[in-house]
Amino acid sequence: MGTEMSAAEARRSAQREALLDAASEMLVHGGPDAISLRKLAARVGASTMAVYTAFGGKEGLITALFEEAYNRLAAAEEAVPKDRQPLRRLHDLALAYRSFALKNPSYYALMISSTLPVPDALRHGDTADGNPAARNVTGHRSYRIMFDAVTACIEEGSLPANVGADVLADALWAAVHGLCSLELAGFHASAEAAEKRFNVTTGAILRGLLTPEGRKKLDRLNRDE
Repeated sequence: MGTEMSAAEARRSAQREALLDAASEMLVHGGPDAISLRKLAARVGASTMAVYTAFGGKEGLITALFEEAYNRLAAAEEAVPKDRQPLRRLHDLALAYRSFALKNPSYYALMISSTLPVPDALRHGDTADGNPAARNVTGHRSYRIMFDAVTACIEEGSLPANVGADVLADALWAAVHGLCSLELAGFHASAEAAEKRFNVTTGAILRGLLTPEGRKKLDRLNRDE
């Protein structure tokens, strides 16, 4: 009986993932109005009731889409070995971020939509309606994984302790996020050009933030490759 329950749970999980994948494409290409629960269900061979059961309706589905995007990013980051040198881990997390973006363009597009401009009145400070969506990014584990890697680099002396881990993490996240956004938008003439610019830019930004001891460690790591 336990095996049957596991199989049923696996089917529900697979169906939920299929629904989210299809809905992410519908949302990116047509906005919220493009999402029809009936059409979505038909697209993956499910019933409309299955959509309601999984998400509670359209609003719940859209919320789940954003959660899924950041959860998938976190899973990609968690696959980076934790026993790496702190600087190597930070570098590998940037590569994992880009790999996630390229493999999940519709989900990444949702993440980009959460960092679009907001009215002046909502940009800074607290509001009655809560924080802008972009500010909530720092509370997700995908951001905390990168923040913890930055903290480890500070503790070993590779990054300066007097700047603030949040400032350094924000700078690195913004750089990687912007580079991936441009690549997915077709800014570069080729995949090779995109990869070269990603490596050059992230490498230059990281080196510019490092302490003298951090630059020595980075040079040693590069020589050992």
